[in-house]
Amino acid sequence: MMGRAIEEELEQFFSRMGVTGWIGHFLAIAFFGVLVPLRQGLDFLDAIFLLAYACLPCLFASPLVAESVAGRRASPPAQGYLAQLATPVLFACLWNLLILGSGLLVVNLTSRIGHILLPPLPVLLNMVLLSIAVTLFAASATGWLTLNVKSAKDAKRHARRLFLLLLLAVVMWTRMAPSSWKYELESRLTPGGITGALLPVSAILALLSAALIRAGVRRRREEAEGPLLKLDQSRP
Repeated sequence: MMGRAIEEELEQFFSRMGVTGWIGHFLAIAFFGVLVPLRQGLDFLDAIFLLAYACLPCLFASPLVAESVAGRRASPPAQGYLAQLATPVLFACLWNLLILGSGLLVVNLTSRIGHILLPPLPVLLNMVLLSIAVTLFAASATGWLTLNVKSAKDAKRHARRLFLLLLLAVVMWTRMAPSSWKYELESRLTPGGITGALLPVSAILALLSAALIRAGVRRRREEAEGPLLKLDQSRP
């Protein structure tokens, strides 16, 4: 039944993705996957820089989740809601892999070093894991917001404020954090220490996502039952 729900959501997903939407996503590849790597050069492979790229799928998944959840009530409610979250998350993560792959290709084509340049495998794996966890959290939070606000527009606005606050926190960190703190963070984002630093963060985000998804599923079921059904069930 879950497979059928995802199949139906995929049909709805691509039917909602108009020309403007596809243009915006391809522009994201052009900017983040080509222009930025051209400008950064070998600095593109820095762990701090890749950490920012790990959060890019949030920008793709959140609006898609808001439109999907607010656009229709899929049936059955639980599986339909899960499909409405899973489809944008999958799309956003795959699209981010295209962006990252484009960036690595551009760096290798322009470096002229003579051998393939890639981030260390532990760094790359942890960034991918963190990207999935962050995207799932953003999608589940946006889905829950959409169920508790008036429209998808309101959900997008609240989600955008949340991400802007996170961005502000990052900017404030880079500008105002003591040098000893920055050194401590950078020392942990090495092939030997990155797993111990990012794996707990990914696990916490996954747990928070599970709690938000559970709350969203419960809310969707309550909407499907309606007040009349609840009244009938409460009678002896």
